[in-house]
Amino acid sequence: VEDRLILKFKDTGLGMTEDVRERIFEPFYTTKGVHGTGLGLAVSYGIIERHEGRFSVESEPGQGTTFEIDLPAVDSASKTEKKVVVLHKAPSMNILVVDDEEFVRETLADMLMMLGHTVESASGGREALQKLSRGDFDLVFTDLSMPEMDGWELAREIHRQRPDTNVILITGHGAATPVAPDDKNIINGIVGKPFDFDQVTELLAETRRHGDAVTR
Repeated sequence: VEDRLILKFKDTGLGMTEDVRERIFEPFYTTKGVHGTGLGLAVSYGIIERHEGRFSVESEPGQGTTFEIDLPAVDSASKTEKKVVVLHKAPSMNILVVDDEEFVRETLADMLMMLGHTVESASGGREALQKLSRGDFDLVFTDLSMPEMDGWELAREIHRQRPDTNVILITGHGAATPVAPDDKNIINGIVGKPFDFDQVTELLAETRRHGDAVTR
C-alpha cells in the first residue's frame, strides 16, 4: 500500500453553494469581482495534480469549507538534488513580466526567479516600454488582454524598437490563440494561464536556444 500524506484545511466561514464548489478550480473563476484573479486555486490544483496528488473540497453554505490535499509520500531528496543541478545549468536572463493583474505578475515572477533569472515587472505596456528604454532585457512576457495597450500592440512596438528582444505572449487561451500572419515573427511563443512550472521552464530553454516560435 502506497504511503500518502494528507493535509486538511478547515474554516468556519460562509461556505459555498454546489454551483460555486464545482467551479472553484477553473482558471479565472472568482467570486471576488475585480479584487480576485481566479488563478490561486487553479494553479494549486495543477501543481498538486502534476505531483500525482488529489485536491478536493467539501463545503456547505453557512457551514464553512474543508480543503483536502492528498499526496504520495516519497523520498524525493535525490530527485530534488538532480533537478536543482539542471536548473542552475540554464543561463540566467534579464526578464520583464508585463500584466495588469498583480497576482499574475507575482506568480510568474516567482517562477522565473526560482529558475535563477533576474526579473522586473510592469503593470502595462507604457510602463514596460519605459523600462525597456532604460535597460536591456533578454525576454519579455506580456499578457494579451490589457487596457491602454494590449499584448500584440506591445509586442509590435518591442519588435520595432528592440528587434533582438524575445517576446512571449501570456493568454488564457494558450495554443488556441489566433496569430495573424504578419505577427508570427514578432513573438517567440505563447504560454497559457494558469502557469505550468515545467512548461515555463521548457519554453525558456527553447527560446534561449533557438529563439523560434514556441507555444505552450
